[in-house]
Amino acid sequence: MKQKLYKIYGFLHSLKYPKILRSSINSIFDENVFNNELHLKMAGNWLLFMQNEDGGYSRKFSFINGKDKSYIETTGYIIPSMWNLGEKLNEKKYINSAKKAGEWLLKIQNSDGSFSEIDKNLPFVFDTGQCLIGLNFLYEKTKEEKYLKAAKKASYWLESVQENDGSWVKFAYNKEPHTYYSRVSAAMFKYGVLTNDEYIKNVAMKNINWVLNNQMDNGFFKYSSFLKNVPPFLHTLIYVLEGLLDVYELMRDEKILEAVLKNANKFKNINLNHDLILCSQYDENFNCVNKERCITGLAQWAGVALKLYKITKDENFKTCAINTIFYLKAKQLKNSIMKGGFSASIPFWGRYGSFDFVNWTNKFFIDTLLDYENLNKETEQESFVKTAFNISSDVVTDNLSYMDKEYIKRLKEILPKDKKLKVLDVGCGKGVIINELKKEFPNIKFFGIDPVFEKENILKGSVYNIPFNDNYFDIVMTFEVLQHTYIDSALKEIKRVLKNNGEIIIGERNPFSILGLLKPVLELKGKWMYPFDSPFREKWYSKKEWKKILKENGFTLENVEVIEGNGKKFVNRYYLIEGIKCQKQ
Repeated sequence: MKQKLYKIYGFLHSLKYPKILRSSINSIFDENVFNNELHLKMAGNWLLFMQNEDGGYSRKFSFINGKDKSYIETTGYIIPSMWNLGEKLNEKKYINSAKKAGEWLLKIQNSDGSFSEIDKNLPFVFDTGQCLIGLNFLYEKTKEEKYLKAAKKASYWLESVQENDGSWVKFAYNKEPHTYYSRVSAAMFKYGVLTNDEYIKNVAMKNINWVLNNQMDNGFFKYSSFLKNVPPFLHTLIYVLEGLLDVYELMRDEKILEAVLKNANKFKNINLNHDLILCSQYDENFNCVNKERCITGLAQWAGVALKLYKITKDENFKTCAINTIFYLKAKQLKNSIMKGGFSASIPFWGRYGSFDFVNWTNKFFIDTLLDYENLNKETEQESFVKTAFNISSDVVTDNLSYMDKEYIKRLKEILPKDKKLKVLDVGCGKGVIINELKKEFPNIKFFGIDPVFEKENILKGSVYNIPFNDNYFDIVMTFEVLQHTYIDSALKEIKRVLKNNGEIIIGERNPFSILGLLKPVLELKGKWMYPFDSPFREKWYSKKEWKKILKENGFTLENVEVIEGNGKKFVNRYYLIEGIKCQKQ
């Protein structure tokens, strides 16, 4: 009840920030995705906005209180992100921001080497470890001894409070051991590498071995939650993997990589076969127990998936990263003073960081984008859609659906039997339509492209990059595919491979139907192919819109026929559209 009252209180107070509220609501359904550089700049500029006068980065922006006090823990690990961003974009303001943050850390470090927790002002293991990340980095970049001296003090304080089994309890959160403190030992190990301090490296490995010993047979890490008996958020689940990977990259111990993959492969399979976007919380059996989104955890997961792709060359990790990055780009706020920030959860009233915009999401988003190959947004969107199709296994089959049969019936009336033509089916799936047509049209050479399937006359290809020469086909047809695309880009590529005066035949859903009216409701309830907060939704266009879209992309609309799906009037209606590619002017 207390949490519900807090949420209501927060919402009422959010009326003080109407533009931010509107921006946050829009972010749930946002589909605007830009190039990587623009997203990086927005993320970095938001952190500049969140940096307080003392040099620390404000913990969060709250609907209730606005900007918070400087957060010691995350300021430590934001430093490398801002510096690397400055180098990538060749902008000194980000590097200067990192330096300012580093100077603040030196001022607030306790005499025993520890750093304090933000609210209780007591020495804290995790916060000290995260500050150590920044101190190590600043020493590497500047070679200034003050950072090395501070890093040494922090490392030896961490050593002094470590338990005999390698965990930390006394100065840990809620005085419980946590496997996500692998990020602490990773920072200690890095310090040991920088200084050839074998003792600290051994202390760090003592914790890493404790973490590995607390991995369950199914790959799940025990003690990965903030609190006992509470399913961990994705944020801390991925924290564990980040710490282990950081150590692996320094020493290449295969047992560490095996443990990481044992866990990460579970999330990879969930991501590709069940949850298109990972949930906010999972239990020890990898069951989703909170269908909200932990945005920080998603940014971390994308980064870990990229690292694992580069280590293992497993394309599936790359797909996980691309799909998640596409989602994150869409959810980044595009206006108000929060431009460039992220709500901690989607929806923004979710359990993780309710009504808050936390600074560490931007840190992990920047890290991930800096490590990300520069793929264009069509590639991201198509990857996302392809994965959604794979999860919805009943969408593409070997059997002819009712609508396939209806399309074939009309195509038999449209296609000439006495002409030698080349016809392309874009997004043909397993080729059920063209295989049926080949039986009646021996003079026509049928081709298909599909992003997933490949066999005989079906090539693996993209509607944004059709693997054929210009002006190659007499007819290009596509059935219930364009609704899953950035349509202008798709039609531009279709026009390229189509001869002048060539014909385009389109089968698509009709929004003026009962299903068309119910579609938004079904999406919100999670009963559609794409999730409620998808960065891309199917686009169903009216006849008037089709005429406009085709004209703007160099086609004239010749004919539109309305087909009643399954023969039931108004329930699930379709269009069969014929257009002609205009002659070059």
